[in-house]
Amino acid sequence: MGKSSRWYAASLIAVAVGSVCGELIWIGDPLRLGSYYWMDLIQILSRTAAAIPLMWAAGAYSSWLQRGRSWLGVINLLAVAGGILTALLLLTRPDRFGAAAAAAAATGALILIDALVSETARRGGFPWRSLTTALAAAAVGAILFYPTSYGVTTPGFTMNMNRYAHIQGGTDRGSLEGVLVIERPAFPVDWIYAGLFPHLHIEKRDTSISLGEIQRQVFIQRAGANDVGTAVALKKLGLGQGVIPTGVQVLALLKDSPAEGRLEPGDVLIRLNGKEVGTTAMLAKVMGSVKPGDTVRVGLKRGTQEMSADIETKENPEQPGRAAFGIQVQDRTRADLTRKADYRSYIVYQGGPSHGAMLALTVIDQLTPGGVTYGNRVAGTGTLDGNGNVGEIGGIEQKAYTVARAGADVFFVPQGQEKDARKGSASLEIVPVRTLDDMLSWLKAHPKN
Repeated sequence: MGKSSRWYAASLIAVAVGSVCGELIWIGDPLRLGSYYWMDLIQILSRTAAAIPLMWAAGAYSSWLQRGRSWLGVINLLAVAGGILTALLLLTRPDRFGAAAAAAAATGALILIDALVSETARRGGFPWRSLTTALAAAAVGAILFYPTSYGVTTPGFTMNMNRYAHIQGGTDRGSLEGVLVIERPAFPVDWIYAGLFPHLHIEKRDTSISLGEIQRQVFIQRAGANDVGTAVALKKLGLGQGVIPTGVQVLALLKDSPAEGRLEPGDVLIRLNGKEVGTTAMLAKVMGSVKPGDTVRVGLKRGTQEMSADIETKENPEQPGRAAFGIQVQDRTRADLTRKADYRSYIVYQGGPSHGAMLALTVIDQLTPGGVTYGNRVAGTGTLDGNGNVGEIGGIEQKAYTVARAGADVFFVPQGQEKDARKGSASLEIVPVRTLDDMLSWLKAHPKN
């Protein structure tokens, strides 16, 4: 085996090992390095993936040294450039995986051409060895990465909320942890993982919405949860008006939606049949008087333009007899943010609203002399609305398991989800709450020191 082949073989082994480690990356969550949690360390460790395209570049450079100015030498130099470009993208923009993946695919194609031609020149005849290796690598890649029509929910990560968010004038005081799970398309190998590790859940997923659209939605939800959580906390401290409703925002149109061509993601619904709908609760109330098949005059804002559209409703498949537009919506609000807040970005946390309640608790803790945790190591999950109500979230079993592994003293969960949470941990102190006030009251009544 030549020097270039050894580099390529080493890169294939590194890809396989790295892929398995990436899919099981949640296992390392209890690891801490001072205030740095496993999520923070992943930000650093993710850059080691740049070693793989650098191996490609080294292998291609070794081939070029042997060939010089032949046409294959040009391919080798292009592969060197592609490997270096891929490495630079992984080092400088690890959160923008698409560009790195495109560069890696192009570089891989050049390396395959190099391997096939090199074997033909060296051994004569058809390059069976290189082709077999490429097909075997493709088969392993399919097992590790081919997205099926199922989704998998796995345990995830605890998040140091004092590192995630910092409010102007605040001081890091108590130990406060958010928690997230990993939800993604299931790969064939996940059925093996589900048999080896606890609390991995595989079920059919909705494939009518693209992964890109889902990513866009959760990004919007995270930004909204940041604003709502911070504004609610500031109002609690007498530092603002909190959250002011301004309408109902369309997140996505579902498959076969009768609103197709009339509504778009980002539209803000303000009236139905002349009645104001400032919140999703008001929208649901007005829709309660509409029968499936009725046409509704919808007043909306698209950007700065106000317009209306007549939309025929259909029966809600989840609530027979009730009319629906076939859209996903959320409350559009204006947060009265009287102090500047900074939020940290993470590779493994791209979006979602389930950190809202813990964010509000963190802001209150940072701005309250002495804090509000009373010595407890606090973890929690739940959405938060403008009135301080804690809402249900997904993956509660996996979140409880993750928190239990991290060693929290108490885990706040939305009221009604405590039974499912205990499936993740029977020993963890799980406290169901309806509101942010419930969390504050429990902590005050249960000081640890």
